[in-house]
Amino acid sequence: MLNPALEVEDDCHTVSLLAALGDYAAASLAINESVIVAARMSLIAGLGRAFEALRDPECAALIGPLVPGALMPGGARVPGTSLELDPAQAAFCNGLLLCHAVSGDGGPAAEQRCAADSLGAILAIADYRARKGIMEGRLPPSVRDVLAAIAKAARIQSVLDSAADREHTGATLRVTRIASAAITAAQLGGTRQQIVAALSYACMDSGIPIDAHERYGVGHRGWATADAISRAVRHACQAIAAGQSGHVTSGRLAAVDHAGKLLSSRPHAASLLVGANALDPLSGLERPHEITQLTTRFQTAVDRYFPARQAERIKALFATPERLDDLPVNELLAALVTNGAR
Repeated sequence: MLNPALEVEDDCHTVSLLAALGDYAAASLAINESVIVAARMSLIAGLGRAFEALRDPECAALIGPLVPGALMPGGARVPGTSLELDPAQAAFCNGLLLCHAVSGDGGPAAEQRCAADSLGAILAIADYRARKGIMEGRLPPSVRDVLAAIAKAARIQSVLDSAADREHTGATLRVTRIASAAITAAQLGGTRQQIVAALSYACMDSGIPIDAHERYGVGHRGWATADAISRAVRHACQAIAAGQSGHVTSGRLAAVDHAGKLLSSRPHAASLLVGANALDPLSGLERPHEITQLTTRFQTAVDRYFPARQAERIKALFATPERLDDLPVNELLAALVTNGAR
């Protein structure tokens, strides 16, 4: 029997927002096609930045296992490398690459960068799940599943942006960490209680203060975001591994309640997740001229980074959206593996 405290519908109760986030993350929802298009462009834009970042020696030097040589065969891969890492470290590396600031970023590129903050975590978990699923005889998630997860993470971030205390130091990174924890816990097959547990861990995690990049330079935004999504994956994995039962103890409820207070939830914030008032923060990012601009930048990055024949194969994968969306995510990551030293 579920603990009644997690079934409270009163939006003024601090637990209700976390419960709503858990329900939303776990639900199988139809995503508007225009939002899928925008999520696809977020993926394309992020990968383009990643390939550019790998050509930057300072950034590329940070990409690898946390402990030298500590690889995880069958783990999550990092686009543009041959690395196979545990999902949390893969998410960190992905975050550094996908959120890398490219010279001339602005307009749609800047918008896509913000929308893709959770992508590094989503991609790491999707690849890990796909490879594990194949070994266990299960169907792997598709690229479209990744796009739907990007869209859901963006909506959670948008809702929390409106619900959180924006004056609180670390609010922006906390929003990214919470959204990533919710979605990755759901990707891992977490129950409602496990997702809420992951959310509570993410809410109470202090992480890197948001003003770190403001003090030391805009380039540190990528590091802070990578740290936030890596922590989110750890929280999700810990919540799943703990195997929370359907009943939530008073101690767990107190932790969730405290997490809700940290969010400074406002009345009706949960209603923005679904229904008539639901926000689609990615809507409007799929304008034709912007799609052309981002696609051209991606193709240029691919041509610069990969050998010619591999570059042509990668560009062909992305040339037909329907083919790309149906592709198992592990096959996409396999196509982006390099045979270099990394």
